[in-house]
Amino acid sequence: MAVFKRPAVAFVTVKFEKLYFCIMRSITLIPVFAFLVLASCSAGSRKPDTDDIEKNKTSIENPVLKPNGPKGEPVFTDTVFNFGKVRDGESVQHKFTFKNTGKGDLVISEVKASCGCTTNDWTRDIIKPGGEGFILATFNSSGKGAPEGILAEKTVTAIFSNSNTESVELKFRAMVYSEPEKK
Repeated sequence: MAVFKRPAVAFVTVKFEKLYFCIMRSITLIPVFAFLVLASCSAGSRKPDTDDIEKNKTSIENPVLKPNGPKGEPVFTDTVFNFGKVRDGESVQHKFTFKNTGKGDLVISEVKASCGCTTNDWTRDIIKPGGEGFILATFNSSGKGAPEGILAEKTVTAIFSNSNTESVELKFRAMVYSEPEKK
């Protein structure tokens, strides 16, 4: 009889171990599921505030349109401009103009200059189909020249909302001359 009791004890032990691991796995998974449920419920319940506007760089003056419906299409008259010879210290400007040839409204959401020597201004209103807009690039040549002349090439990138074209890179060049040093 001792021979038969041993397998029965082993059978009960194996069943107990399986039950124990099943219970432990369930106990481990319950907090994980609870966390996922709570995280998914709280993600959509927050209302937008001014921090969201600052993060998205949108405002009443600089709206971002919803991507539904027809889109605008900016077509620039020129994307490269050459200022020619410029004296060191001189500020020069060029207005890049474009027309919205698309079927939807167009908005310039941001304009980025390639360096701090260039400042920008642009149309901040919504540009209707057939309407025109601009990007004004101002280049300050202070400290950029040499007596023999130095070529300065800079870019301005316009980023559009609700457009088939996400961004357009505008370029300008200037040969910057400084006065020769007096001996």
